[in-house]
Amino acid sequence: MAVLAVVVTLVIAAAGTLARALRRGKRDQPSSPSTAYILENTISHARLLPEVSAHAFRYPTLAFLLSLDALESHKLDLARGWLFGYGGTSWRVTGLRSGAYLLPGSTAASALGTRGLKAKLADVLELHGLDKATVQAWVADGDAWMLTMPSYLGYEGINPLTVYFCYDSQGALYCVVLEIHNTFGEKHVHVLRPGVNEDSQCPSGFNHAWTFQRDFHVSPFNDRSGSYSVSLAAPHAPHSPLLAESPPQPKIRIHLHTEPPATEAKADGNDAQTLTRGLLKLTATLAATRTYPLSSAGLLYALAGYPFALLLSFARILYHAWILHYVKRLNVFPRPDPKPAAAGWRTVSSSSQKGASAAATKERVYGGVGWPPEGALEKYARHVVERFLARRADELGIVICLRSGDPSTGQQMFSPLGHETQHPGLAIHYTAPRFFSTLLLAPSAQHMLLLGRSEDLFRVDSEALFLQVFSPPKAPPCLLYTQKVRTWLLPRHFLLAASSDPDVLRAVVPRAHPLDESAPLSNTLIICAMHMTDMLEKAVFTAVRARFVPGLEPWGRWDRAARAAQGE
Repeated sequence: MAVLAVVVTLVIAAAGTLARALRRGKRDQPSSPSTAYILENTISHARLLPEVSAHAFRYPTLAFLLSLDALESHKLDLARGWLFGYGGTSWRVTGLRSGAYLLPGSTAASALGTRGLKAKLADVLELHGLDKATVQAWVADGDAWMLTMPSYLGYEGINPLTVYFCYDSQGALYCVVLEIHNTFGEKHVHVLRPGVNEDSQCPSGFNHAWTFQRDFHVSPFNDRSGSYSVSLAAPHAPHSPLLAESPPQPKIRIHLHTEPPATEAKADGNDAQTLTRGLLKLTATLAATRTYPLSSAGLLYALAGYPFALLLSFARILYHAWILHYVKRLNVFPRPDPKPAAAGWRTVSSSSQKGASAAATKERVYGGVGWPPEGALEKYARHVVERFLARRADELGIVICLRSGDPSTGQQMFSPLGHETQHPGLAIHYTAPRFFSTLLLAPSAQHMLLLGRSEDLFRVDSEALFLQVFSPPKAPPCLLYTQKVRTWLLPRHFLLAASSDPDVLRAVVPRAHPLDESAPLSNTLIICAMHMTDMLEKAVFTAVRARFVPGLEPWGRWDRAARAAQGE
């Protein structure tokens, strides 16, 4: 009875609070009705290929269209931030926080701690080649609409697409930034500029259209090949007097095209004039059907009409994934490591990239802005590798540079004691934290390079120097126990793939491993844990009868590396 009384009391108190908020809704509106809107949207998806797996759906949802300047000045907070507020999601009915979007709080370009959305957006624009002076002028005098879904009752669901419509001081569209989130915690942006690589023809009902290469893993039922054609109807700029007559009703349409036939010409990059599209594989449309200013009364009205809309995004994704996999019989593509978003990856002069030269490679920074969090096993492996590289840099008298593909991570320099030069003797570019666990699992430097080549997991500017850095320590009389565990748990044909003599295993598996000198017992336990994780993953997928694309199973990367080394 006591619990029931507490619940009834809370319900009555909440009802009274909502009623008071509704009564004073007109007094609690933002300072300008043209700086924040609630959008009732219709989202439509249709998969067209393969035809036997065609699937379509549509559903209503809610989103906010917010002026960044008004949002960050807290002019849009409602009911003292309790009904809607910027800066956090706890103890709010709806809310937004900067940390959920774009780059993390500190970036390679500006390590200033917690960053606001507009400052982070400026970082992204500069990373993608926009003129710094122009970007800073936009920060000072321009504004942007942010189209996104807020948190609801403290729950921050997946935001598949957030759109930033950026305007200069004259109200002209400066650029559009598409921020895409997937279910693995990764984030990717596309920066689109009016008049730059736009399509020659714009579909009816839209005022801008672009076609560009696809770089991001969104759906497990598609690989990363193909191109996007994005068409959008941009709203008027914030504070525009035209908003009083025509409330904003943005519309975004995305078409996914397959990779064109190999015989057709195709551009390298995002040149829409020469980029050849393949077949239309998937369409997605977000269209605002009703718009009204963000206010206490308006927000409560919207939540009453769509009480679960902000909670269902992830559930809907899982539901339709189940249909595509178990009913439509589509196989799953494993999640690849994000493409590096830090400059320099594509221009590494490395013999590990067979048939490629730095001079022939056009530098293009990919749009990744959010990487999956580092796991406990990866963190352990990273600490082992960092301690090892610090020691080897001092022993060899060289500078070793570790460069992550994540632009928020930056680079690490390992220099000999008293060495002041910043020019590395060895540069290692890696895509994701899995790089460190791979170094710990591979039995030799040659095997490390095999994985690097087959999965493009990392690149080095000198394979000879890499082999020297990771050369095994002085050989003991027999294979050490930790090294025995490595060889026991890996396929024999992978171990032999690094040998010029396929019949002599000891030719490529040294008796000791360079990373085992400091903590061999801990390394043994971690190596076993990593392999058990792979086996558990395989067991779970087998138990639920999930199917990967044949040959691309995550636990088969050692076999793929061996086949790649043998030229299969």
